[in-house]
This record gives sequence, structure tokens and C-alpha cells, in this order.
Amino acid sequence: MSKIAEGLHRTWRAAQLYVGFHKDQSGKQREAAKLWPPRNGNATIHQDPTQQEAFVVVKASDQTENGDVQIKLRPDQIVLRRDPSLGWQGIKVDDYEVAIQVNDVWVRIKADGSISHDRDGNLTFIEADGAVLKVTEGVEAMMSGDGVELSRRTPSDFAAIRTDGVISKAR
Repeated sequence: MSKIAEGLHRTWRAAQLYVGFHKDQSGKQREAAKLWPPRNGNATIHQDPTQQEAFVVVKASDQTENGDVQIKLRPDQIVLRRDPSLGWQGIKVDDYEVAIQVNDVWVRIKADGSISHDRDGNLTFIEADGAVLKVTEGVEAMMSGDGVELSRRTPSDFAAIRTDGVISKAR
């Protein structure tokens, strides 16, 4: 048996496809969606998820350790969500980015490979070329992708290290 197989443990035990109907046949909004498991395992993805949505519930093998995951299938994105106390809370995938929510913080990976991290108004960007930008309430800092240039801007001063010298001045 391989070392990978020895280390594996069962996380998920079952998956069920559902269609949730948010409006009744007369078009009236329901308080709670009527859930229907399609017999053939196929579901159409409706244009308006507020009327009808298709989703898969993946059951955890150990309910005390791992929560169930809901995979929402929408015309413009796929959304995974689970209880917030279990690590990651959500993943959203669309044509432009993959966004992961962990401990109420969103980490976004854009189609160009750039990454952003937002925590309590403190924003960190890693651009596609490797440049890093950090923005907080009191400072904005940047490092070029090759690590050669650095800069820091505060409300009172600006400082930079560049290939042609060092700059430091009051604003």
C-alpha cells in the first residue's frame, strides 16, 4: 500500500443533487424553497437563482469533525459553502476569479494570476508580475516584482529605494 493511501481518511460519504424552487407554480415567493431530488440526476441551471437553483449537498463522513458542503450551480458561477466554524467558509468560482473565504477574510485569485487578501480594511495585493502592494489605514507600501524597488507612503512622508537612488521627503 502506498504512503498516500495509508494517510487518507474519509471526509465525504454521500452527495445528493437537488433543485430548489423558490416560487410556487403561480409565481408566488415561498418562505422556504421546495426541494426536489431529480430522479435522473440531471438538473437545468436556471437563469435566475432567486426563482430556481440547482445544488449538490455533500454529506460529511463525520458530522462532529466536518460539516456538510453545499455546491450551488449558477449560470455565472459555482459557489461552495459550509459552516463558518470549520475553516474555509466559502469558495466562489467564475470566469474572472476564484475567491476563498476563510475566517471572514476573502482571498481572491484573478484570471491573470494576481492575488488579493482583504482583512479588516488592510489590503494586500500580489500582482501577476510578482509586485506586492500593501494598503492599510496609515500606510501604502510597494515592492516591485523583481525586489529591486521599494516604496512607502504615509500621510506625512514618502520614501523609496529605486535603482537610481534613495528618495525620502515630507509630504
